Amino acid sequence: MRGLLLGLLLANILYVGLAFALKVEVAEDDNLLTGEESASKVQLISEVDPSQLLSYPRGLGNSRAGDLFPGSSQSIELSPRPFCAEVGGFESLEDANDFIAANAAKIRAALDVRQLAAKSQYRVYLPPFEGREAAVDAIEQLGAALAANNVVIDSFLIPQGELANGIALGLFSEQANAANVKLQLENIGYDVMVKEVQNTRQELKVLIGELESEAIFQGYWVEIQRTRPYLQAVEKLCETIAQGI
Repeated sequence: MRGLLLGLLLANILYVGLAFALKVEVAEDDNLLTGEESASKVQLISEVDPSQLLSYPRGLGNSRAGDLFPGSSQSIELSPRPFCAEVGGFESLEDANDFIAANAAKIRAALDVRQLAAKSQYRVYLPPFEGREAAVDAIEQLGAALAANNVVIDSFLIPQGELANGIALGLFSEQANAANVKLQLENIGYDVMVKEVQNTRQELKVLIGELESEAIFQGYWVEIQRTRPYLQAVEKLCETIAQGI
């Protein structure tokens, strides 16, 4: 009987020891599995969605420190580059030439006169007559017809040019006005002509040759605006301005 009890006690001790050993081994396996799962979460930058990455300003050469780092009082000094400009708004050719002369000591400049298309006008007229005497008689008869019909239209003898000895009946900026005059004259028996006149306008610009930097031009511009506040200036690529300036 005593031997049986001793055997049961030894069996229980072995069972408890075996169970403890198995529990420790399972815990170590769990820790190992946790480490593998953690390792599986590591990603290369190339594997990350670009939208989740920080974005840095591009074109640092044209930026200031305050743009990159808000609150910073420091600035990045940009190296000066050549600066050219175009000045416009002159009141006359004389005004533009005076501007060039007044600034000749410090600015290389050249006048650029441009002919630009302007709004057309519409000339109403009677075609040329055989001679001046015939044209004078025609204009007298026209005046009488206009008065008889209570129509007021100015008329003039054209003295020279391709329409010499014709009768001018007005020059209009709106085609509808020219058409109205034509209609009034047709109603009293005159077959008149309407001719579109192509116009041009003159634009005066002064081209400023290459300066060392924009800052130098701005210094000059402050002085220019004191005497000519009506002028405007825009930067131009130096490559587009003639080298002869």
